[in-house]
Amino acid sequence: MIEQLQFSLRTAETPRLPSAWAYRIYGWLMSQLPADTAARLHEQGEHPLSQSLCFDAAAQTSVWTLNLLDEALAAQVRPLLAGCTTLKLHGAPLQMELLGSRSVENGLQLLLAAREDSASRTRLWFRTPCAFKQAGRYAIYPQEFLLLQSLVLHWNTAFPDCQLSDPDALDAILCGLRIRDYSLHTVTYHIKNTCIPGFVGSAVVEARLALPLLELWNALLSFAPYGGIGIKTTLGMGGVSVEPLVLPQKLR
Repeated sequence: MIEQLQFSLRTAETPRLPSAWAYRIYGWLMSQLPADTAARLHEQGEHPLSQSLCFDAAAQTSVWTLNLLDEALAAQVRPLLAGCTTLKLHGAPLQMELLGSRSVENGLQLLLAAREDSASRTRLWFRTPCAFKQAGRYAIYPQEFLLLQSLVLHWNTAFPDCQLSDPDALDAILCGLRIRDYSLHTVTYHIKNTCIPGFVGSAVVEARLALPLLELWNALLSFAPYGGIGIKTTLGMGGVSVEPLVLPQKLR
């Protein structure tokens, strides 16, 4: 099972927190876990955790989204956050309030739900800076191959018993994907003394696929808000939301 928890965070002075503070929050969370658990998370290539911090203008609060992609890790984290009203970062204690939670039992649940979703165009909202690594360099544009590769990698980490590993099916999905529109701008994400170039904004992805492949693609998209997209999702990058789009009748 995977679980998503969302919290309102603010300081006494302001509700608007920099998205890069998610890195500090990750450090705080690791300090609360048993030493062997924290060490194991640091050593793993793909982490069973993603998280992000972004400002909700309508609610006038910063929202910390924590995704626990492993039941064993979730069992350790839940008690740490239950009833927590203050997150004590160095120099800036944060007022904390649980906004809500949701969970997914397994990958099959998302695959079955995708059968009810026939959307062939989807807007991806990149809420926190997103970037990819390609040939040893940062890629700061959401190419179709990079999107699919990232979603599959995160999915397979979260659902080891429901792996997406058929190369022919994945190649067929890739051939049917097109980025049709985007509104993006570059930003820099600060981690310690490192500045990572990335982007925020939105992109519309069209999927011209046979129904079984469209269902698989939509299942991956429905997982995106849990697993994130791109690199450093454990440290606050790649937080996304997904908006299925209804095409005008004449364009179908």
